[in-house]
Amino acid sequence: MPGDYNSFSLFIAAIIRNLQYICPRKFNMRIAMQAAISADIVSSTSLSPKEIVMLQAKINETIIMLEERYEGFWGRLVKGDYIECVVPEPNAALRAALLLKTAVKSLNISKDSRTQQFRKYGMRLAIGLADMRLVDRKKDIMDGDAIYYSGRAVDSMHSENKCSFVVVGKNKEYSMLLTTITTLVDSILNGATRRQSEVFYYKLLSMKESDIASLLSITQSGVNQRASVAGWSCLETAVNCFEQINFSRI
Repeated sequence: MPGDYNSFSLFIAAIIRNLQYICPRKFNMRIAMQAAISADIVSSTSLSPKEIVMLQAKINETIIMLEERYEGFWGRLVKGDYIECVVPEPNAALRAALLLKTAVKSLNISKDSRTQQFRKYGMRLAIGLADMRLVDRKKDIMDGDAIYYSGRAVDSMHSENKCSFVVVGKNKEYSMLLTTITTLVDSILNGATRRQSEVFYYKLLSMKESDIASLLSITQSGVNQRASVAGWSCLETAVNCFEQINFSRI
């Protein structure tokens, strides 16, 4: 399995290196590129009232952390099971989205057939890449193509749709290649257990394995094993490459 993840990592890196060749000059935009994240919690109705409270608290806690971590980041929980975020710096969007998903998948939810879909997928995600015409936190307004793209993409997903993480923007070729990356990454996350997702969450925060071990009361080798078996090398490559993309070319 580690060999497969290494192949994924090389494939992802190759896609990022070649993205520059599919961005014609007509897509160079003077408007500041931003990102938006839309997320829909999968099978939230399968959770007990106590679990719903725990879920919403975790999401709000993660949003606050992201707002402190990234300047200008703004996230909100809508109707209890839908998330909308504005990310002024597009390069941060993938890491932020993965932090949201791993935070949710880390929750200790009852293991039964009723919650199976929630425990597997956690949430469906979409990243929109475009401009944001108006962002007014005081008036609770998010308005612009980026949030429209991500919102429509999530709304078009269905429970039977195997693709639960997409990237959408004005350049369809660019979006398609980036979605190839997020689909691979999401496949790994969907196969991760709660404990593996927990390790992913802290590693996405760039914490040292020794610190994660202390936090989770396990050995450092245990942290490393959970991460490597679940495909951390592939996630890390995807995030690092995404953070190096020149989004001004889109």
